[in-house]
Amino acid sequence: MAWRLELIFIHKRCHLFISMKQRPVSHLKAWNTEHLRGIWKGPYSLDFFDMYVTPPAHILDAGCGVGRYTIPLAMREYDVTGVDISRVAITELDNARLRRNMQMGLAVADVCHLPFRNDTFDAVVAFGVLQHLLEEERSVVLSEFARVLVPGGTLVLEVLGREDMRMGGREVETDTFLRSTGSVYHYFNPDEIKNIFTGLEIIDINEKKVIKNIAGKDYIRHMISVAARSREKDI
Repeated sequence: MAWRLELIFIHKRCHLFISMKQRPVSHLKAWNTEHLRGIWKGPYSLDFFDMYVTPPAHILDAGCGVGRYTIPLAMREYDVTGVDISRVAITELDNARLRRNMQMGLAVADVCHLPFRNDTFDAVVAFGVLQHLLEEERSVVLSEFARVLVPGGTLVLEVLGREDMRMGGREVETDTFLRSTGSVYHYFNPDEIKNIFTGLEIIDINEKKVIKNIAGKDYIRHMISVAARSREKDI
């Protein structure tokens, strides 16, 4: 992995933009195009997050996109750093940050190779991130989250469930589908989630199913939220 670092100092904070040789996986390269479509907006609910994290915590928003959670978290006086593989998204978020005169750290980075030291963050949030990764990548990412969390730190994530109306496409792995945009979508069940966590202790799993009526027909939006804590680490 080769990195080129561009340090930009804004409002006495160091904003880190990282250019990298991406892993040779086309579904990761799709996210610049996805964000140009302008559909990844917000804000969305932080009710589940609020149950497990309180300010002033140092938070990593992993896969932050254009800031649909990063901005609300910063407004609540959290010390927030956002990372996303899409330079398009990070640039848009940085422009939004400047318009609001907000403090946050931003980085273009691959969540499978987070550019942070061990034990850096009190909490990691990853809303709608794991579902866009392949099986091996999901395992690596959870290990990375555990690595950058302080002992006893909190991970809060949200993923798509298997009953979701959007499930389908060209299956490339079990319950993982490739869309025409080039991005992948994986659909979870709670038992699967329990089996993939490493270095983290699950403290809550919450399923939410919402009925959407489209053209007179009912469809299900299935979301699964998870809270976990980092275990004590061997020295």
